[in-house]
Amino acid sequence: MANEDDAQATWLPVIGKTLAYLCLQEALRKDPKKYDTVLKRVNFLQVLGLSRDDAARAAGSSPESVQVMHSQAKTGKAKARRGK
Repeated sequence: MANEDDAQATWLPVIGKTLAYLCLQEALRKDPKKYDTVLKRVNFLQVLGLSRDDAARAAGSSPESVQVMHSQAKTGKAKARRGK
């Protein structure tokens, strides 16, 4: 029984990440313009349940790079709201 639990704990996250990646590939195939930036791809994967780090790697980036892009996007939105 313990071996089965260990196997599930190991393989279920792998299967989940793989399915999320395949969903992203299908979404890109159907509408590539909708997910044209890394941040949009990461957000899509996060909605499917991946952590930001796993989503960044699946989208072809690094977690650190995604963090910087996210911060820059928030700063840009704040400036736009203030009219600058």
